[in-house]
Amino acid sequence: MRPLLSLACALFAGLAYATPVCAQVDEDVEIALAAVRVKATDGNVVAQFSLGSILYYGRGDTAQAIDWFRRAAMKSYAPAEFQMGQLYDFGFGVKPDDGAALDWYRKAAEHGSAAAHRTIGDFYRKGRAVKADASEAARWYGRAADADDLRAQYELGQLYFTGTGVKRDYASAYVWFSLAASQTPLSDNRKGLLELRNIAAARMTASEVTDADRRVAAWKPAVPEEKK
Repeated sequence: MRPLLSLACALFAGLAYATPVCAQVDEDVEIALAAVRVKATDGNVVAQFSLGSILYYGRGDTAQAIDWFRRAAMKSYAPAEFQMGQLYDFGFGVKPDDGAALDWYRKAAEHGSAAAHRTIGDFYRKGRAVKADASEAARWYGRAADADDLRAQYELGQLYFTGTGVKRDYASAYVWFSLAASQTPLSDNRKGLLELRNIAAARMTASEVTDADRRVAAWKPAVPEEKK
């Protein structure tokens, strides 16, 4: 309810009749922000990351946001480590630095971030801050795909389909395209993934397709080492 009220306040900012409601919403937001700031200052790592996110995405206070992200990242909090990687990767509030980005992504990966595993795979595939290495990219994509990262499942499916960095394996491509299709929220993307799966199926025997379907049905995401 509060987000809708906040939107209404933004739309009707100049109208007198909206003032009492909007004033209450603004007051509630400030109270919540103050509470998060107290916890962050006390050292709560989740609050530090949350405060950084609020300041970065909601307030545009990039410098202060990065400070809170960094504090949380220094405590080995994977979401904050990944966020630091993103900042250096794309140059958001800091000078772009592929090496620094990769270092942060590796830290996040060590602490269970599937997105970080996949992004490291991207770095090896593209040769950013490291020598291009398709087999190493496949290894990192595999870790992320096992943890149910949709984009990694797609990338791994492509590598198996083309035999890039791994031995060509249409059955494995079929499996990963199927799993990615099962969780993508966009219908066009789902159709594209199913089309790729069907192309792989056309190059398999009927028994291979049956076995691959069994693999898809039995598949479960791996539990990250940090959460075991």
